[in-house]
Amino acid sequence: MHILSMAIGSTIRRIGFWTIDTIKGGNIRRHYQEVSEIMQNPFSERAVDKRNRLLEELLDHSIRTVPFYSKYEQVNFTRLPIIGKDLVQNNFDSFKSNKFRTKELCKVSTSGSTGIPFLLFINQDKRSRNIADTLYFFNNVGYNIGDRLYYLRLWNGEQKSELKRLLQNIVKVNISKMTDGFVNDLLNELRRDNSPKCIIAIASSLETLCKYIDRNNLKNLDINIKSIIANSEALNDYTKKSIEKYFNAPIVSRYSNEEQGIIAQQKTDDNKYFHINWASYIVEIFHMDKDIPVKAGEVGRIIVTDLFNYSMPLIRYDTGDIGVMELIDNERVLTCVEGRKMDLIYNTAGDLISSYCVYPVMDKYNHLIKQYQFIQIGKKEYLIKLNIHKEFIYSEKLIKNFKAMLGTNAEISIEYVNEIPELSSGKRKKVMNTNSQIDT
Repeated sequence: MHILSMAIGSTIRRIGFWTIDTIKGGNIRRHYQEVSEIMQNPFSERAVDKRNRLLEELLDHSIRTVPFYSKYEQVNFTRLPIIGKDLVQNNFDSFKSNKFRTKELCKVSTSGSTGIPFLLFINQDKRSRNIADTLYFFNNVGYNIGDRLYYLRLWNGEQKSELKRLLQNIVKVNISKMTDGFVNDLLNELRRDNSPKCIIAIASSLETLCKYIDRNNLKNLDINIKSIIANSEALNDYTKKSIEKYFNAPIVSRYSNEEQGIIAQQKTDDNKYFHINWASYIVEIFHMDKDIPVKAGEVGRIIVTDLFNYSMPLIRYDTGDIGVMELIDNERVLTCVEGRKMDLIYNTAGDLISSYCVYPVMDKYNHLIKQYQFIQIGKKEYLIKLNIHKEFIYSEKLIKNFKAMLGTNAEISIEYVNEIPELSSGKRKKVMNTNSQIDT
């Protein structure tokens, strides 16, 4: 009976959401239908034509109403410059369309995890598109609006009204201090909640959850979870396998940013690739140091064009992230998404090393380590910060593991700390590069 009442509650919330949208003109539903149609076959003739029309309309609008783009009249899309956060922030008014009044717009701000806090405005239609994108990609993992959703993140300054939160059935979980007591209480709450539910969380918070379960040898969790989405950070193999084992639920990674929205997401039946949101964005991969495209399969900077933000168009925007795009089953997908370009690491010969190479080495010691951070501090100097549960007797072996990857002449030191500090976004960087001598 309790399960039935929860299902009825979810249905009522879902009907309520779409009823409100209909009263307001049905804009979200129209966007949702368009996203669904395009994403069914993003490279069909119909989808490509639609995307081209959206791009033409955006370029026409930008040339006519945005000062920065006014000088590029009649210029082909591929001739437009690559832009970044610093350029936009230093020329803020030049990127604002004169078609909109500020009071009509929604303000979006990022935490500044790259070192550059970022502010921009989005128009109401872009906001509706973001909501539609969110609903579509949630639906892909079995979540429908009105279902119970546990959202693990840093909730400082969150503005969602309690009425809207109740209507959408979102449980806010603030991960600012994930102590053992906090994790225990969270697991107990998830057990008590018998409703089918989904979880979206910063990847490192899921890792903390799994390590707690490992250390305490917990069995038979019996938590009714439909699926889990990891966002904001790379999801390592340890966390992925542990989640699937302990919760008997699929887990996928999402690639998004605060200034644009959901750019790509894995599928529950195929979580090897990130399926790009071709309905709302154009994604390109550019050379690490030159503004030219790379070949399929080569690592490069992720460049994204937002097709719907008309108030402050971000055309060919350098996200600061790096990745690899390949053609798989007639679809261009991201086969790799890594962290910020500014935090790439290099071996002692100066060759680029994927940050993903660090995770398997550290995963061998997961049962002994609460947190870690790998930092390149010089061309051949590296620092490993460890927050440990108890005495760590494998320091020599750990250094040997990393020398095999970085070079036998690598100078590696280990520092024991009580905490790896969080960024203002709630993330904890596992891989960093503080060496100013390397041009990254």
